[in-house]
Amino acid sequence: MAARFLEKLFTFIFDVLAINVAFFAAFWLRYKSNLFPEAFDQNLDLFSYLYPSLIVSALWIILFFFTGLYRDWYKESRLDELFVVGRTVGIGMFLLFLVTSAPQVIQFAREGDPRLLFTRTKMPILLTYGSCMLFFAAGNRFIMHTLLSLLFSRGIAISKVLIIGANPSGAQLALDINRFPKLGYRVAGYIDDDGRKKGTMCNDYHVLGTYSDIPHVVKKEHVSGIIIAHVSTSPNEIQKILEYCGDIRVNIYMIPSLMDVISGHFKTHQIFGVPLMVLLQDHMPAWEAQIKRLIDIVVSLFVLTAGAPIALVLTIIIRATSEGPAVYRQTRVGRNGRLFTMLKFRSMFSDAEKRAGPQWATENDPRITPVGRFLRKTRLDEIPQFLNVLKGEMSLVGPRPERPYFVDMLKKEIPWYVRRIKMKPGITGWAQVKHKYDETIEDVKQKVLYDLYYFENMSIVLDLKIMLRTILVVFTGKGAH
Repeated sequence: MAARFLEKLFTFIFDVLAINVAFFAAFWLRYKSNLFPEAFDQNLDLFSYLYPSLIVSALWIILFFFTGLYRDWYKESRLDELFVVGRTVGIGMFLLFLVTSAPQVIQFAREGDPRLLFTRTKMPILLTYGSCMLFFAAGNRFIMHTLLSLLFSRGIAISKVLIIGANPSGAQLALDINRFPKLGYRVAGYIDDDGRKKGTMCNDYHVLGTYSDIPHVVKKEHVSGIIIAHVSTSPNEIQKILEYCGDIRVNIYMIPSLMDVISGHFKTHQIFGVPLMVLLQDHMPAWEAQIKRLIDIVVSLFVLTAGAPIALVLTIIIRATSEGPAVYRQTRVGRNGRLFTMLKFRSMFSDAEKRAGPQWATENDPRITPVGRFLRKTRLDEIPQFLNVLKGEMSLVGPRPERPYFVDMLKKEIPWYVRRIKMKPGITGWAQVKHKYDETIEDVKQKVLYDLYYFENMSIVLDLKIMLRTILVVFTGKGAH
């Protein structure tokens, strides 16, 4: 993980340099090189443009960030990365053209004379600048990709992978990985559910354990990827493997069968020429995920700031009407099984679970205080959760964060429940606006179906739709008992 962070840090630094070099190269070519005599101006001072170049650099970096140029490109081909760089530069230049030439664009829309755009706008300098940006930004990424390949070939900053299946298919996969060291992968060993193979050797690598040993082996060997090698794996066996992977942060791949490839249900990822299905993959594009996080931060800051007087009043009312703290802290399961402390305004009596233990709320639940019933109805009890959102433990939209006690139980009861854990929990979600509070295991099963729908269809548009529905729920009072 440290190697990946350093890679992104150096990429960021060299991107800033490339963007500024492109800026001043375009300036020199246009005004100082005599390549464009009509634009030559010896009185223009190059250093007077230093401040504008820094502002433009910041805007370019933000655009790079939102278009996914800081994801793990070492897994992708140079051509794929260069295509995204070209697309990003094109978007940036189009936006820059609109900002710098807005009056001329409006006049062109009215009169329809194309000469207005070329002679009266900054299009000539923008074309020069865009060409320089494309050259230097793409060249920077190409050089970084080449350097990474050289480091990988020398065993530096590599990613370790576990192969599920100590069999001929797994052995062939290990050979393929060894043939392509520049891709940055190294086999840590095998996992096989046949306990008799544990400790034995398969194609020069040890069998490190069975399925139940996966979490321990991943942490011990610092594994970043798991590849299920045997094609004939049954759905039940895959589910069994995923259950052990649910609480760890690791990429999971599987060699697809012919039907999997034809159906195209799973996203595929090419490694050493082998198409691998990506299991439990985030379906939201990188740029949308960054916007989602930005929305989380902005909305959280707004609610916590604007809602501070309301929170203060609620704190006084809760403390005055029942014993116990106003804010209730409870351990919940976050993304990839990571535990965090969720904050809510207390809506139950402080000793609500001392006798009966953990249980879901029911209609007319006697454990809920009169004030708590109002808080739940209006969802005002969730105001403190915006602190969890601000910290990145939760999102505005996502599945409800569940307690470890219930997660352990639901993993056994509900197939593919592990997919739910791969998402960051949210204050509201598709399941929350489509279904009532959990009262029975059947309610939970129904809401998991809604959560899985959200997992497969995650997008900014769906998030906005869910947030609008949540606002309607709050104003109509239909969200809780």
